[in-house]
Amino acid sequence: MGVKENFAANLIKYRKAMGLTQAELAEIINYSDKAVSKWERAESCPDLETVKVIADFFGVSIDSLIAEVTEEKPKLPAGTNKRRTIVYLLATGAVWLIAICCYVFLDIIFPQIRHFWPNWLALVYAVPVSAVVLYIFTSVYKSKILSTVFTSLFVWSTLAALYLSLLYLLPALPPRLWEIFLIGVPLQVLIVCYYFYGLFKRREKKRK
Repeated sequence: MGVKENFAANLIKYRKAMGLTQAELAEIINYSDKAVSKWERAESCPDLETVKVIADFFGVSIDSLIAEVTEEKPKLPAGTNKRRTIVYLLATGAVWLIAICCYVFLDIIFPQIRHFWPNWLALVYAVPVSAVVLYIFTSVYKSKILSTVFTSLFVWSTLAALYLSLLYLLPALPPRLWEIFLIGVPLQVLIVCYYFYGLFKRREKKRK
């Protein structure tokens, strides 16, 4: 096979190894899905700079993308999961650093605010914010199960934060304030259904 054919076959294998669609890969590398489709049909080949971008994204060398295809399933480079875990920890750590700074400085500079809004709620709201940040990164890495987990965490932690906030903000406590958590039930069902719908679509694409 020629370079175009080798690149096309390797691009398909690496893309599928990461569970990406053509449209998802195109969005990541800032190209149209039509361009990716042409590459995978060996109708055209991207320039060397774009090949380098794609190789860096998959964590492989340019030679690996244009080498003759073997039957062995491509593996992601060693340490990929560790690097992703470090990214998750750094992103979450940044959120909590900001939340703790808010807690400390509000307590020092505006101590009177505790009579109206307890500063420890800044730490409570850090949970749904962390869930959003982690969801963004897991979406980029195309981890469907983790995206589902963090979406669920966002829903329930947001409801909990609202519940605790209303406990302090409302002059009179409603007798059935706990019912706010009922909102999370249909949302959780939708999240789970969307996850299984995504699995179904991926299986259908693999069959094609």
